[in-house]
Amino acid sequence: MYIDEAVFREIFHKFIYIECPDAIEGLADTLEMIDGATGVLAYCFCEDLVGTSFNLLASVRKDEKGQLVVGSRSSERYARVRFKDVRDYEFEMAEELGADLSEYEDVPDDILHIFESADQKMTMLRELELLDGGRNLELPDFISVIVAQKGSLPEVVWVRTTSFGEDEFHGTLLQPPTQGFGLEAGQKVRYRAYKNEGEIVLILDSSMLS
Repeated sequence: MYIDEAVFREIFHKFIYIECPDAIEGLADTLEMIDGATGVLAYCFCEDLVGTSFNLLASVRKDEKGQLVVGSRSSERYARVRFKDVRDYEFEMAEELGADLSEYEDVPDDILHIFESADQKMTMLRELELLDGGRNLELPDFISVIVAQKGSLPEVVWVRTTSFGEDEFHGTLLQPPTQGFGLEAGQKVRYRAYKNEGEIVLILDSSMLS
């Protein structure tokens, strides 16, 4: 599967093998290359104001049994790339390829402390699977929300979600719907989650529409 086709929860806070043989040569200054390297071991996280990023940990290759052989850990502690840099590469879960990840047990807490949000609500929102159906894979804080009003066609807008209440979510509208509805870019909005035939639907609070 290509990274661009992944479900957010599949890769978020996970160790993955990114198969990128054409990019290996360009990473030689960052990672110590093992013989026959075909990709990298990376850890996926969400960096504030940047979005989905990948911490590059080591060069890797698959052996004759399809298991992952992992090279030496990078001396550059926070070597990382953005989503757009690897979106067209295929990936697999490192654990499923038999990778020994014991050397990297410190990575999740370290990355959380250094790069992820100090705002506890933002951390909780990223961990909330309820919103995954509307997440932008590259920018996980951007959630697609339906705007609906009687007599008009429903539209989908992006809301940068930053907080939540008892039964609603709050954020900033990135662009107004084409039908207007009295909404403006940059406006603070709220939306709610509803169940519809077993699926979660995110709908803007109708009280905000004119």
